[in-house]
Amino acid sequence: MRRWWTWLVVAVLVVLGLAAAVDAVRGDGRRSEPRAARATTPPPAALARQSGLAVSQLREAGAAGVLTYADEDCRLHALSLPELEPVRAPSFESCEPHISTGGIGAFDGDIMWSGLGFGTAQVVLSQEELTRAIRRRPGLIDDARVRAVQAVWLGERRYVVLAETVDSPHERVVVGLEGHRADFALPQWRVRGARIVRPSARGGYYALLGSDSLGVEVFTRDGHDVPLPSRVTLPHTIAWSPDDRWTALATRASVYLFRTERPNGLVVRIPLAVQDLDWSDAN
Repeated sequence: MRRWWTWLVVAVLVVLGLAAAVDAVRGDGRRSEPRAARATTPPPAALARQSGLAVSQLREAGAAGVLTYADEDCRLHALSLPELEPVRAPSFESCEPHISTGGIGAFDGDIMWSGLGFGTAQVVLSQEELTRAIRRRPGLIDDARVRAVQAVWLGERRYVVLAETVDSPHERVVVGLEGHRADFALPQWRVRGARIVRPSARGGYYALLGSDSLGVEVFTRDGHDVPLPSRVTLPHTIAWSPDDRWTALATRASVYLFRTERPNGLVVRIPLAVQDLDWSDAN
């Protein structure tokens, strides 16, 4: 019975993890503008020819890797950097590329870890423990109970949790935890309707996606604000290079690449309309 239950929990975690990531960004906030209003993107094979300046800027700056992105029909494409040449992408359809969360996730209000290679799953922090941890920071949720909506791993026992109050009205908070201790927290007014937390590849940063006013808000692993390029308006998704040194920020019509620690230095524009994107090492 115990073995059957463990496998069931793992299976549910996998399904819910995929569904939650897609639904969180695109469920009730799914960018479902009429097709005619969407920006058009050159075919991947023609993109490099139309982006000569971007290619030269990326080459000179030393940007490398593979950008994998989902188009408006949830088809996945991949481009090499700095050449912006098409390379092999996953053949299945998905509204977002794979984004690693370090095996951490939320299930039934608890924070869970799953080691799929060993068929195991365990509770990292229960709903009750999460509530107590957040209550230790005055002014966040008062006496309300909370449940975990999403959790992502930043490394070195640090993880960030998007949580909401159990009872209506469902207010959301973001808390950074070191083990069972709440190290920092973003109050409800800062979260502003965020639907998903996205970690950077090395855990140096995380972003809130789908926030009501800004679309994307970025923070260091310690919860401090990270500025974005002033020329980029209304971004809706973000990705980092595998070493966290570069950031890719997407708007409705373009993807902008810039050095993470110099947001108002060189900003390279790629005329690419994407639903979502990821940045990985070259194969």
